Amino acid sequence: MRLIPICLAGAALAVVGLASAAAQTRLVISGAFHTTSARTLDGHDEACGFRTKARTLIYESDAMRIGRGKAVARVELFIPHFRGRGRYDARTPAPYGRTAVQVVTGRNATTGIGVFYIATSGGVTVVQTTNVGHLGQSGSVSGTVHTKLHLQRGTKRLRLDGRWRCRINPMSNGG
Repeated sequence: MRLIPICLAGAALAVVGLASAAAQTRLVISGAFHTTSARTLDGHDEACGFRTKARTLIYESDAMRIGRGKAVARVELFIPHFRGRGRYDARTPAPYGRTAVQVVTGRNATTGIGVFYIATSGGVTVVQTTNVGHLGQSGSVSGTVHTKLHLQRGTKRLRLDGRWRCRINPMSNGG
């Protein structure tokens, strides 16, 4: 078991767990740059977790290579008031002026803080949940995302489309 840092909302959050179904995640980012989950770096660090008290679902994709260099992008979902299957607004406010759906770019896969693209429209649809919020049990969640985003402090634009799926480790499922 290893800890995976997630830079959601600019804060370091340790989520324990690895995706069990990384092959089922298919994300496409286009616009200011282009990448897909097919360009994931070696090693899978896709992760998700659930905070029971805040009823918040958290997801972070694997690092996806941008261009030929070391730069990467990650898709992050921070869904407060999570209630299971259904549609969630991508623009829902998240800490530090961010949104429920965001794309973070960094110089390399280990960069903690990067450039944030925040949602301007669209949403996340959760289509499957199993044991989410059941403390001490494995859970899983999957869905789709279709969102337009813009650079948090700029004018560059992105479009994010695809499906995602991850397994929640028992230690990250509640608490």
